[in-house]
Amino acid sequence: MVSCVRLFRWLGPASFVAGVLTMALAVAQRQANVYLVLVIPVIVGTGPLAFLGIILVFAGFLLTFLLWPARFAEGPGNRDVLSASPEGAAPARRWGGVLFLGPIPVVFGSDPRMTRTMLLIGVVLFVALVAMTVIALLA
Repeated sequence: MVSCVRLFRWLGPASFVAGVLTMALAVAQRQANVYLVLVIPVIVGTGPLAFLGIILVFAGFLLTFLLWPARFAEGPGNRDVLSASPEGAAPARRWGGVLFLGPIPVVFGSDPRMTRTMLLIGVVLFVALVAMTVIALLA
């Protein structure tokens, strides 16, 4: 039962990924167009694949928002995220993020390792943004 609930949590991210892939297929089949307004990608769809992709992306956001929190931590096999270690001290939390100001990533994190990880993610996203912009300009 617990593994079924854990798999159920991934329904939102799976729907989001399916929506992005469906929109990419719609662009490839010329049922949708991608424009870059300032630095914001805009997708204009005219076919059913584009509509399905947008619906799946919105459903992915909604399902992730509703299903992802640790509401299912009532079972005996689940680990409570906020539980203390056996010594009584709370486990250290690591966090980080990437904020794009235009095309430039701004990274932050709670420790150097997390900041380096966010920097790597920011560079990968920046390269993907540049590649998609070049592909859109050449098409």
